[in-house]
Amino acid sequence: MSKQQQGPSPQAAVAEKRPGGAQPQQGEAKAKPKSARSRSPSLWPWGPFIRIAASIAIVFHLTAVLAPPWAFQASKSEVPMVEPGGQPRDEYGRPLRPDQLAAANYPLQTATLPQLLANSVWHYANLLYLNNGYDFFTPDPGVSHLIRYEIFNDSGEKIASGQLPHRGEQWPRLFYHRHMMLVEQSGQPFGVAGWENHIADRLMEKYDGEAIRLRMFRHHLLTPEQVLAGQRIDSEATYEEIGVLERRRQRPAEITPGEDA
Repeated sequence: MSKQQQGPSPQAAVAEKRPGGAQPQQGEAKAKPKSARSRSPSLWPWGPFIRIAASIAIVFHLTAVLAPPWAFQASKSEVPMVEPGGQPRDEYGRPLRPDQLAAANYPLQTATLPQLLANSVWHYANLLYLNNGYDFFTPDPGVSHLIRYEIFNDSGEKIASGQLPHRGEQWPRLFYHRHMMLVEQSGQPFGVAGWENHIADRLMEKYDGEAIRLRMFRHHLLTPEQVLAGQRIDSEATYEEIGVLERRRQRPAEITPGEDA
């Protein structure tokens, strides 16, 4: 009598359903339902609206940081350089008359894109103090100024003298910078309506003098010819006297006893 053929065991049936017919390992955990699986934290916890708004704010701020110096550096005025007392010449070496050196004859050549960006963020840059000093602290600075002073007593004898700014006397660097900016804010022509009147009064009070003479000098940059000739940047030939101010000390009137104020 033939033996009855037995069907596949339950373990074999499970193995057929598994990929490749692999047998389950001992102690293997059963697969969890999809709803019970833990979700990994998102790399972008903010919503799309906040991400877009933050991106726009960052791009706007970076534009405000970069646009003002870019606009200034891209704006050029090709004024011919000339040493003090020298003969100004154009790019072809031809002499120029003094009236041809007027600023109106050399308008700024403004680049469109940098200027447009700078104008669009102007008020924001002013609020955060991002666009200050680019007309002075740049790779292409212009001329600078200094004041040399002499202080006299009642007899007309000189009791003190000095220069503003002066690297050897005003330090640290920030103190020197304050004196430099005060001189740069003085009036031109010298002695009309600038800070130099207050500077004169302060110096006479400091040294207890009765009169003072201020002389303003303009410090010119070296021309390419002077650089090739080996001239020093602090050579006396680079200083041009542009004004003199003489002022006496203003003392308050003394009030005698019994006199109405």
